[in-house]
Amino acid sequence: MIRAMREEDCEAVVDIWLRASLQSHAFMEEGYWESRVEDMRNLYLPLSEVVVDEVAPSGKLAGFMAFIGDYLAALFVAPEYQGKGTGTRLLRLAQKMRSELHLCVYARNTRAVAFYRKHGFTIKGERYEEATGQKEWLMSFCPRSAI
Repeated sequence: MIRAMREEDCEAVVDIWLRASLQSHAFMEEGYWESRVEDMRNLYLPLSEVVVDEVAPSGKLAGFMAFIGDYLAALFVAPEYQGKGTGTRLLRLAQKMRSELHLCVYARNTRAVAFYRKHGFTIKGERYEEATGQKEWLMSFCPRSAI
């Protein structure tokens, strides 16, 4: 069941973010993601509109996405649920919730880049993230009907 994040979901969301980040960003400096946990918990999540995918009947969270306006700031799936449609379900909902979407993804995260391209996102530019020095692709989705 996809629903809005509740306060009691915060630790599970942070756990999904950390485990998925460590798995998909092995190219990052060791310890980087652990050093960002408090910012995720106390800064980024409270500033975002967060939607979670809850697995019935267990109530366990399989993944989440976070928006800041038209910017898809995060879409993370717990490693044990990857490849089972959770990310696609969340992204399709995001595409229905917003008339257009923008995001940044590390260029070296080729799996995520391919996922977004498969779902209609195109690369619009690049930038280097100041905190990490990593190149990011700026990607956008704009449905044909909106063009």
